[in-house]
Formats: sequence, C-alpha cells, structure tokens
Amino acid sequence: MIIDLNVEGKNIIVIGGGEEGTRKIRALLGQNCNITLISDNINDYLSSLVKEGKISFIQRHINDANILDEINIKPFMVLATTDDKALNRMIIEKAKSMNAFAYAADDPEVSDFIHPAVINIEGVLFIAISTKGASPAMARVLRMKIEEMIKSIISKDDLEMIKLTNFARTKSITKLKTVEERKKYLYTIINDAKINEMIRNNKLDEAKREVIEILERWQ
Repeated sequence: MIIDLNVEGKNIIVIGGGEEGTRKIRALLGQNCNITLISDNINDYLSSLVKEGKISFIQRHINDANILDEINIKPFMVLATTDDKALNRMIIEKAKSMNAFAYAADDPEVSDFIHPAVINIEGVLFIAISTKGASPAMARVLRMKIEEMIKSIISKDDLEMIKLTNFARTKSITKLKTVEERKKYLYTIINDAKINEMIRNNKLDEAKREVIEILERWQ
C-alpha cells in the first residue's frame, strides 16, 4: 500500500550522509519536518542545507545504534542509510524499540515501509515511483527518465493553485459541514476563471480574497 505519511513537525533522523542519505533528505525537504543528519562527513550539497538551516547535522562516526540513545531527540522516523548492512539493521532494531518508524535503504524486509523514488517539485508537489521494494534501483532510473517530462507539464500556476486550494480547504473546514460540500467548493475554486486569471497575473492576495468571498457566498 502506498501512503502519504504526514511528517509535519516530526523528528526525522537520517543516519549516513552518503548518496543514499542525500536522496532521502532531498525527498523530505519541503515537508516541514525536523531533519537531523548523523554522519562522520557530508557532501557540499548537504553542507549547504546545514548552513541554510534546512537540516541539523551531528558529526559522529557511527559504530553501533547507541547514537540514538546519546542524542536528545525522540524520533518519529529513523532512516538508516549507511553502506554497512549489519549496522543499518542494528539501527533499525533500535529505532523500533523506541517506537519510531524504521527504514533501511538496503534491507526492505526489516523496514516498516518502502521508500519510493520521489520527484519533488519545488517542495509543493511530490510524485512517488515505487516497485514495492522489488527494485529500488529501477525506481530511481524511472524517476530520472520521467522527472524532466513531469516538470515540463506542471506549471508555476499549477503549483500556486495547490497552495491556494490548501488555503481554501483550511478556511472551509469550520464553515462547511460535510466532505462533499468541501469537495464541491474546492473544485469551484480550481475551475473559477477569475481566480485562474489572478494566479496567471501573480495577484495571489487577490485570489485569496476571492476564495474567502466565494466561501461566504457558499454558506
């Protein structure tokens, strides 16, 4: 089963700062979670994320899973991405003992979930490609094949509409009683010619005001 897990505000620990750890962190960016990377060294890309305050970094050489006891962080999820399968498995076992979701990049059988290859479009739209663990390598290959194509057909206006309908959905929750009412309201926003014109002209504040006015008329 493929699910979109809500990690907003949650503590995510990534252990291992190599290529696999970098991919996992890239997939987590934009999801408003607290990412902590533990590794003995990191590449320039990860270093830039640390400097920008997008992730936290604990520099430590990792021999066993005791690092999870030593840091003062209660994890919601732990991703073991070292190049040592035995070490990854120890980390997984420790994470599970802490009631955290656990994932090992090279060991889907002991992981709580499969981590798909993810296309991240400006931290707004996430498209997952999964082989259900049968071939993570092919999932990555397919992601690279289709990523540019997907990005070429998703416009800036589409991304702004995602943000706007999220704003509209939040406003409607206390105003409209049923899921069906809220669904109809959101599709009205998406198909509204005036709102689409505002988005095209980058009049985003005006679009938000129009969303609220439509909601008031809806009631």
